[in-house]
Amino acid sequence: MKNYLNKIKNSPLFLGISEAELERMLKCFNARIKIYQPEEFVIRQGDMVSKIFLILDGEISIEKDTYWGRRMIIRRLRENENIALSLVASKNIESNINAVCTKKASVLILDFMQSCSICENACMHHGVLIRNLFKILAKENIELIEKIESVSQKTIRDKLLTYLSNESLKKNSNNFEICFNRQELADFLNIDRSALSFEMSKLKKEGLIDYKKNRFLLKGLD
Repeated sequence: MKNYLNKIKNSPLFLGISEAELERMLKCFNARIKIYQPEEFVIRQGDMVSKIFLILDGEISIEKDTYWGRRMIIRRLRENENIALSLVASKNIESNINAVCTKKASVLILDFMQSCSICENACMHHGVLIRNLFKILAKENIELIEKIESVSQKTIRDKLLTYLSNESLKKNSNNFEICFNRQELADFLNIDRSALSFEMSKLKKEGLIDYKKNRFLLKGLD
């Protein structure tokens, strides 16, 4: 745990909490670190989620399987992000998503009920932690709204351009990398991969975008 203490301290979840107080809180929350390997599940659809999962390094994909086995990618999470926080906050609701490791990940696991109640050990920063949780939930909500904005567009062209525009705004640059390969981007936007590749090639010929692997350059309109 001590090897990860600096990362934990600098995460949005524990922002504003001193290192000394953090160490006491981690004991109070029954904190532990688990290493996940690629393709290993952190959460499966149908699980009851009662823990807070904070990614310290690596990558976790939030996905959903349809009845017919088609994969839909909802989000891709990396360092300092929380896994399915809205599920654990909802209490007694079965998970409707899978959380799958895509790159070897170290994950901090905390007891949710302990972290959201004032304990007898006089952990004065519980209030700070709860405010941080609300901020994180608000950020997750904004990101889900952005995804809805992208996938609700009527054409593949508009789905792709809306997604790329939002990524450009988040990165504050017209030259940026995305966290998906082609198949993953197709799964994220809920479209066919070959149709996606065709539309990307078309946009490139029109001079609206340029790309190499997962790096994109957005160009101005004539």
